[in-house]
Amino acid sequence: MNEVNQLKQRYIDYANYNIWANNRLISDLLAQEEGIMNKEVAASFSSIRATVLHIWAAETGWLSRLKGNGWSEVSKVRDFSGSNQSLFKAWQETSEEFKNFLVSADLEEEVSFEQKEEKFSIPAREITQTVFNHGSYHRGQVVMMMRQLGVSKITQTDYIEWCREKQRGNV
Repeated sequence: MNEVNQLKQRYIDYANYNIWANNRLISDLLAQEEGIMNKEVAASFSSIRATVLHIWAAETGWLSRLKGNGWSEVSKVRDFSGSNQSLFKAWQETSEEFKNFLVSADLEEEVSFEQKEEKFSIPAREITQTVFNHGSYHRGQVVMMMRQLGVSKITQTDYIEWCREKQRGNV
């Protein structure tokens, strides 16, 4: 495998980790009473549901931007009012779509956009890295929110745990 393919495979692996970690967190959340998602907690967002919506919105928005569609697809997240189960399913679909996009994407392509009246240009690989780091950050917040709400049994979602599971052939 040449160097370019090895680099791309690292991003695809990171996408697979993101999916794995999201699915583990979703599984833990589904094991709780439905109401836990909307209970108010002291965190960056007022509830677990608001945090999950934020993670999904970032994945959706950046994927849309990477595809050349601007931030247009975020409205489906902003306007989402479905059940928690529907939310999880849509988030999982977006994470899978993001991974599938990476398979054929040129990760060195510069993605230009404007934010708060400033123009930026960032390689697709850096956007990808940011999206997955962002998801990890907020999954950690969801774990802390769950702990605040009395949940003590929470599955490990650290990257190193995914690497161990991958090496064992479990992912």
